[in-house]
Amino acid sequence: MTIHFFSSNTRTFILAVGVGISLAFYFLLSIYIFPNMYRGLPKLKPIPVISNVTIYPSIVHLGKTFDFNVVAENAGDNADIQIISIAFPNMTHLDGLVGIKRSDFTQKPVFIKVGDKVGSDYVGEESPINARYASLEFFSRPWHSTVIHHLQLQIRPEIVGKFVIFLKAIALPHLNDFAHYPRRGIKDFQNEFVSVYSLRVA
Repeated sequence: MTIHFFSSNTRTFILAVGVGISLAFYFLLSIYIFPNMYRGLPKLKPIPVISNVTIYPSIVHLGKTFDFNVVAENAGDNADIQIISIAFPNMTHLDGLVGIKRSDFTQKPVFIKVGDKVGSDYVGEESPINARYASLEFFSRPWHSTVIHHLQLQIRPEIVGKFVIFLKAIALPHLNDFAHYPRRGIKDFQNEFVSVYSLRVA
């Protein structure tokens, strides 16, 4: 004979109380304890750096091409995403004018057209604006500490005169001034610092 110490109603009540306590403990962990533990962890500080840029040849004739080579690295902690952005203020489009000869980034590059939505103020898509000129973005996700990436573009200018290129690097999430390169100088339409390179088109 089986002896039941509690009635059926009492057992149901105890089960309901147990489930309620378990749910309360789960919500306490997920809403308060885990977020506070996460905030207490040291923040990673990636440091994007453009370590080398070469343009060859330094003078190009209209209709001919030149090579634009970039070496980039992360001199800090691991980055969730690190982006190398190359913009062309003299160009309204890149089709047939900019080709990728070499790239060892982990993700596919993104071609940006005039009018496309892009991020600004180092907060990415949280502050979107329309692109004013064509650009190309290379990125790795993640980009580990001390890892170096290379890219080589072949570019054919459409106009005679001074041809300008804007170059910058950004680590996301952007936590401080070391998370972008360069850290000073002129700013582009995205309100972000850029290094400026140019050559003469004859």
